Amino acid sequence: MWVLLFCLVMASCQYSLLKSVQPDPASPIHGHNQIITYSRPIYFCVLCGLILLLDTGAKARHPPSYIVYGLKLFSPVFLQSARDYLIVFLYCFPAISLLGLFPQINTFCTYLLEQIDMLFFGGSAVSGITSAVYSVARSILAAALLHAVCFSAVKEPWSMQHIPALFSAFCGLLVALSYHLSRQSSDPSVLMSFIQCRLFPKFLHQNLEESAADPLPKKMKDSVTDVLKWDLIVCAVVAVLSFAVSASTVFLSLRPFLSIVLFALAGAVGFVTHYVLPQLRKHHPWMWISHPILKNKEYHQREVRDVAHLMWFERLYVWLQCFEKYILYPALILNALTIDAFLISNHRRLGTHWDIFLMIIAGMKLLRTSFCNPVYQFINLSFTVIFFHFDYKDISESFLLDFFMVSILFSK
Repeated sequence: MWVLLFCLVMASCQYSLLKSVQPDPASPIHGHNQIITYSRPIYFCVLCGLILLLDTGAKARHPPSYIVYGLKLFSPVFLQSARDYLIVFLYCFPAISLLGLFPQINTFCTYLLEQIDMLFFGGSAVSGITSAVYSVARSILAAALLHAVCFSAVKEPWSMQHIPALFSAFCGLLVALSYHLSRQSSDPSVLMSFIQCRLFPKFLHQNLEESAADPLPKKMKDSVTDVLKWDLIVCAVVAVLSFAVSASTVFLSLRPFLSIVLFALAGAVGFVTHYVLPQLRKHHPWMWISHPILKNKEYHQREVRDVAHLMWFERLYVWLQCFEKYILYPALILNALTIDAFLISNHRRLGTHWDIFLMIIAGMKLLRTSFCNPVYQFINLSFTVIFFHFDYKDISESFLLDFFMVSILFSK
């Protein structure tokens, strides 16, 4: 019976290659197009490939198993359960396709790559499949470069009195790359046009002719040029400062007191900046005060005829946010990175490469999020500290990995 049902599923996927299928309601492109013909067969092949891989892993004699947060991953029982769930999902394939729950394959790939870049690398939203591939490839390239530098730094055991210069260079490179990536757009078209104009004069003359009719592309290229010039200066300064702070051994010599101070300071600054000040400026703070407590100078004026006056609390909000984004959270994450790297150099939990990979991904994601969207970071940080230091201290892996996982769970 199960074999017959599998043959029916395979036949339905094969049939979609022979006859035009109905438009997919889950994708933005309506009407007939060439991609929708191949969507169902590709889904079928991907699912069957995953089932075969999981079946091979479940039958392995000595499979590697890792315990993370009390869960035993990649054990034969775990792989066999995942394989069985996928088989049941595959048998439900005709009903799922009938209801239109599967998007087109290009829509699915765009969404999948976007979520990978946002959740694991701290990226931003994408505008299409080209933008998604560009964003993920850019993040993977940066992570591979950081992995090569970090591996050379932690392959030998450390002492608390000396931090390898290569690891300090890794910290500086990580902060500089994270700052640069947090300011870059996920759309590569403007950057590619800028590179073409610089390398090939023919494209420059063509763009000059187009800019005579439409000045917007030239303004966008000028904006990209200004951002790249500013990033070149700031990234160099940030890398040198991060290298100096990391090489000073302050993070190892003052632990765990420095971590406690940074946790408390980050929570207090985030609470005041992103909760108290916005509430005091609302028309009805906390929904029980009839007027805003922090009022603008023009609040009682019926019609404003002059330039708005910049209030002291607006200046305070900007300075607190700059302090949080560019000083507090980088120091907090560098502190966690140094402690994790020191532990990895003396004791491997999941293997050297896996430990370094998780540390780099967590550090890059948290730094990029802190630079471009620090609004909810204090909530994630507070929950991480309370949950893993008081409620479930026994299952905690490390603060950096705990913070990374909580940020993913809170975003979803």
